[in-house]
Amino acid sequence: MHTLSALTPYITRLTVPFLDIYTTIFVVKTEQGAVVFDTATYPEDMDTYLVPALEKLGIGAEDLKYVVLSHNHRDHAGGLARFAELFPGAAVAAGSRACEERIPDRNVTVLKEGDTLLDVLQVVALPGHTADCIGLLDTRTGTLLSGDGLQLFGIYGSGAWGANISYIKEHLALGKTLGEKKISVIAASHDYHPCGWKAEGEAVGPYIAECAAALRAVADFARANPDDSNEELAARYNASSGLPTVGAHVFAAVRNAMAAGEM
Repeated sequence: MHTLSALTPYITRLTVPFLDIYTTIFVVKTEQGAVVFDTATYPEDMDTYLVPALEKLGIGAEDLKYVVLSHNHRDHAGGLARFAELFPGAAVAAGSRACEERIPDRNVTVLKEGDTLLDVLQVVALPGHTADCIGLLDTRTGTLLSGDGLQLFGIYGSGAWGANISYIKEHLALGKTLGEKKISVIAASHDYHPCGWKAEGEAVGPYIAECAAALRAVADFARANPDDSNEELAARYNASSGLPTVGAHVFAAVRNAMAAGEM
C-alpha cells in the first residue's frame, strides 16, 4: 500500500509497493522548482503513484527541474523512461551515466560529491551498495535523502535483502565523511534493520555507525569460519543470524577487504 506524507516542510515522502517491501520516491520543493528523487520500479508507478502525488502537491510539469537517481537499480530507476516521457523538461541527473541505458535519447548530468542543485540541495556520495550511489542533503533542514546508500543490516523480506555492499573500504569511510556534515535527519528508501527508514537528531550518529557494524559482523563470521566458501558462509550466516539475509558476494567483498587490510 502506498503512502504520501510530509517529511519536512520542503520534502514529501511517497512510498510505492515493491515485491513484499516498498521503495520510496521523494519530492523536494525549492524556490527555483521541484526535484524528484528516484522513480520507483515500474513505468506504471509514474502514472499510478507519482502523477497523482504531484497533482496533490500542486506541482506542475513546468515546476519539475530535475529527476535525480540515487543509483540505477530497478526499484529506484525502473520508472525513469516513463518519467522522461511525462516530464521532458526535467533534467536527468545521477552519480554516473549508467541510467542512460534506460533513456538513450536523453543526456544525463553526472553529479559528484559537493555539487549543488537549485542552491539548497547538496550532492553526497554514498558508495558501497554501488560505486555511484548518491544522496541529496537539503541544507535548509539538514535532511539527507540516502536512497540505498546507508543499508545498516539490511531489510527483512523475501530474497537477499541484507546489507548488499560490494565497495567495503569506501562504505566504511562514510562514517567519517558523513560525521563532518550537518545532518539532522536521515531518510532512506527502505526500512533498514535495526533503525528503520528514518533517524533524527541524536539518532543520526548511531544510524550511520550501524553501517560499519553490519560489515564487521560479516567479517567476524568469516573469521570464525575460515575454511568455508563464500557460498557456505552465506548459507550458514543466513540460517543462524536472525538478521536480513546476506549474499555470497558480500562475503567475497568483505574477505577481499580483510586481505587488503581495509577492515
